[in-house]
Amino acid sequence: MTVDLLAALRALLDEHDLDAILVSRTANKRYFSGFRLSDSEGPTSGFAGTLLVTREANLILADSRYTEQAQIEAPDWELVVTTGAMHEELPPLLERHGVVSLGLEAAIVSHADWAALAEVAPGVELHAFDDELVPLRLRKTSAEVEAIARACALTDACFDHLVAFAKAGMTERAVAWELESFFRGQGSEGLAFDTIVLAGPRAAMPHGRPSDATIERGNVLLIDYGCVIDGYRSDMTRTLFVGEVSDDIRRYHDAVREAQQQAIDAIAIGVNGQDLDAIARHRIEAEGVEPYSHGLGHGIGLETHEAPSLRK
Repeated sequence: MTVDLLAALRALLDEHDLDAILVSRTANKRYFSGFRLSDSEGPTSGFAGTLLVTREANLILADSRYTEQAQIEAPDWELVVTTGAMHEELPPLLERHGVVSLGLEAAIVSHADWAALAEVAPGVELHAFDDELVPLRLRKTSAEVEAIARACALTDACFDHLVAFAKAGMTERAVAWELESFFRGQGSEGLAFDTIVLAGPRAAMPHGRPSDATIERGNVLLIDYGCVIDGYRSDMTRTLFVGEVSDDIRRYHDAVREAQQQAIDAIAIGVNGQDLDAIARHRIEAEGVEPYSHGLGHGIGLETHEAPSLRK
């Protein structure tokens, strides 16, 4: 964590008249402190590197599962070793630091935890504090951009590998496993999300799961995959054709490609996501694809889907 990030968090305290912020979102914990927790490792009880930032202190709350990790990955934070639930551990800390107004990530903290904390700390005002943190991660540093670029480069290499090995007769699941194995073998920390490989009519499910269905000649093959480098992610979707391509399919493919390029060419300071979406949407709808319900795109970083959103 840099001094600038801590200063930015404390500026939010002043701006919103808060005494402290509790940071619970996995990506935000890593962003502000360096503490790394996988997406699948959400704590069922206790604390897994939850951050408490007051006007004078920056604390990382961790139970025995994470104390050693927190000391290594977040050395600039004061470690508070916890043994109980949130409503048991927080009140004495809030009292010690004079906190009477607390911002929480309401999209992450459960209703049960919120209600329990409100009951045992009636003198503390609790405020939903989610959207206020978004702008801090919206603009990427050069180091973040470099990490995303490395993740994208590995994903490009994985696509080249895919084109060389995938063929009719393989199953969706086998192709997905080959992609995932390639990522791991080339140094990816993990998958940005569950790999999607869908063939034939199943390719119409944008977020379907690979099955034992066999890829056949004449199929459209949808692939959506990504990796993680230094915590930052890639997200690539590609449509391939196995064998001959019908005129209609080629026409739609070309329309999507042209729409994407037109939107890319229009990107500039001051242009918003709705404007870019409208440019791409106009090209696709001109091809007779209506209603067209998809959005154009989204931001990426420590999470696969981040602000800004490029949609109408």
